Parts: sequence; structure tokens; C-alpha cells
Amino acid sequence: MLKTIYFFIICDTFSGVLSYQLSIGDCPLYYDESCDTTKVNFFLSSPARFGRSTSKIDPFRPKFPQVYDHLVPLKIVIHGYGGLGIDTATTNVSKAYEDEGYNVIIVDWGPLAILPCYLTAVINTWHVGQCVALLAVSLISLGISPAMVHVVGFSLGAHIAGFAGTHLNKVLGHSFGRITGLDPALPLFVKASNDWKLDSSDASFVDIIHTSSGTFGKLEPTGHVDFYVNGGSLQPFCTGRPYPQLCSHILAGLYFAESIRSRGNIFIGYECENIAYYYLGICNTDKRAVMGEFSYSKLKGIYFVKTSNTPPFALDNIYLKT
Repeated sequence: MLKTIYFFIICDTFSGVLSYQLSIGDCPLYYDESCDTTKVNFFLSSPARFGRSTSKIDPFRPKFPQVYDHLVPLKIVIHGYGGLGIDTATTNVSKAYEDEGYNVIIVDWGPLAILPCYLTAVINTWHVGQCVALLAVSLISLGISPAMVHVVGFSLGAHIAGFAGTHLNKVLGHSFGRITGLDPALPLFVKASNDWKLDSSDASFVDIIHTSSGTFGKLEPTGHVDFYVNGGSLQPFCTGRPYPQLCSHILAGLYFAESIRSRGNIFIGYECENIAYYYLGICNTDKRAVMGEFSYSKLKGIYFVKTSNTPPFALDNIYLKT
């Protein structure tokens, strides 16, 4: 049975032009309209004298609480398909940042990412990217340049970060200081043009963590530096568990969250020209790099990382010779 397709023409008072919205059954579809703040919400969590301060942010006219400390780095975290209720990858990342005292803006686009509406969620990512870019431009009035901001996106959220970077490049001529893509989504992003996926042009530094390559996550390298964890496709922790590929996809966020909380244990990657060389065991083991929150911003290339089968996953220690 075919789903009903609803079509709406709405006057966009922000830009003065008409925009179009569709709904396929219960699946909302947004593309070329002004940011809808009923569907895309921004929540700021920042350190306060006693605990944390949390407030909702208007992307058109953002106001930060008086306790906001501009000297503390700002992170923007974007969830993937299904929303914050099921996305443990980004909720772990946000919690790690909060526990470590960072300023965090959580992007909640859950109403546009509902199950089982994957097709419309993919199309909606462009609209959410516009909203994130709008917020980034608005933050300039508060003394926060996009170059000072680090965006972390999981799965579809990684591509949203890329779209936001594309918008900023077109409007400002420059983009975010850093985008971290946590296993950027593969379905419907196969052979996509650079404007329709996260790539190295979207920020000054783009680092990618691959954990379910070829199924849920992109296979090809797309950042300045790409880390393939345990070969990049199936994580040892997920072997024998229900839905091992989905488990592997989610682990990208857990690995990154662990790197934020690093107390000496770190993820070390070894440079390799390609995946085939990795499986043949002929990588260049002389060149190493740290994966995660504390990756060096001038890194380039492809690196392969091994982890433990159980948490904590990082195998190397900065205080020990590795």
C-alpha cells in the first residue's frame, strides 16, 4: 500500500521567498526552507559554579548565560538516525565532554530523523546542516568564530556537519576549525559528490573514524586523516553480539568518548597506504598518530588502529614507550 504524500507551500518570512515541504506518510521531509526551530533544536551545556548550566539556544538570535566562559572550547555534537533516544554514540560523546568541563551544544534534530524514515532523514540532513551553519554565523556576534568550533557528528550527523561546513564556506569563505566524523553513514551516500557528503574541504581539519565500513559506514577515506579501527569494518567487542555491524557502527562514538576522558591511555594508529596493505601486513609501522579528541590537527593520510576486545579499548599509554 502506497503512503500518502502531502505537499505544502509555505511563505518563508525570513528570506521572503516561497519554500516547499513534503510529508511521505508519517515521514517529514524538509529541504530548501528556512531553519525550522520546531524540528531542529540546540541545547547549550556549559560549566557553572555548581555543576552545569543548560539552556535552549535560538539559532537566529543566540544568547548565552552569564556563566559562559569563552576561554573553554566549544563543541557541537550532532546525533544520527533515530534521534538522541537511541543514539548512544553521541550521547556518550556529549557526556564525556560535559564531564571534562567543555562547552557543548547538542543538536537535536530527532523529529526529522524518526524511525523508520531513513530516506527522508537523509534528505533532511541538508536542512539540518543549514540550521547548524546559521547558528555558527549567529555565534560570531557573541565573539565565537567558526574557526574556534569543533563539530562532532555520528553517522548521518557526520554528513550534517559536512553540509554545515559547505554552507559556511559559501557564505563566509571559511568554515569550522575541525569536524570529526564518527563512522559517516554509507546508505544513500555511495559515490556522492563532495557537496553531498562530509569531505576534507568542509573544515580546516577533518578527521574520520571508521568502524563499520561497507555496511553502515563509508568505506573510502574522506577526511584529511582517516582512522580504520580493527580493519574498519567489524569490531572485536561486537563479535557474537546481536547485530554486530550496528554494534560496530555505534562503537565509533564510544571510542571517541574514551579518548576525551583519556587519563594516559590513547589510541595509536599506524600509517598504511590502503586496506589491502593492512591485511597483507605491509604497512609503514614507523609512522604513528593519535586517534580521537587529541589528534594532531596537521595529520594527513590513512591510519589503522587496534583496540582491546573490551573496555577500556585503548591499548597504548602516553607514559609508556609504545
